[in-house]
Amino acid sequence: MAIKVNVEKMKLGFTEEKKEIYVARADRGSVIDTDKLSEEVALDTLSRPKQIKMILTSIQDSILKWMEEGHGVRLEGFGTFIPMIKSDTGETAEEAGVKRIVIRFIPSRTLSAKTNAINIDTTRFEEIASDGGSGDAGGGGNTDPGSGGGVKPGGSGTEIV
Repeated sequence: MAIKVNVEKMKLGFTEEKKEIYVARADRGSVIDTDKLSEEVALDTLSRPKQIKMILTSIQDSILKWMEEGHGVRLEGFGTFIPMIKSDTGETAEEAGVKRIVIRFIPSRTLSAKTNAINIDTTRFEEIASDGGSGDAGGGGNTDPGSGGGVKPGGSGTEIV
């Protein structure tokens, strides 16, 4: 399997010269829910999906409990969840305040390395208009998994709001 990436020619409609650029975008599938994940983990562990779902729920509750106390939580081989805040600034202390709490996720080196090893299947399209027009698939597909069009997962982390 490979992550599908489309490289598209796009006209920038917001510039006077209508500049054309190429952009690589991941063609994402649907989001896998807890039930589907539990079924797959159950097959790998010879457990029941309901047991796995109960364990995942317990892990979530434990992570939230520790973050409520201001702690980050590291799951070895997976990553670290860090509670953070988005804040308002002000010229006085009364004007400053918390807008919301966010969770920053920093993948472990192991997870980042495995993510960076995922194959990438790139398809190049002739033109996609920035106003949502459809593309002409005249460029065909590139089945070489090593040609990633500059798309590399991993990095400094992701904020989950």
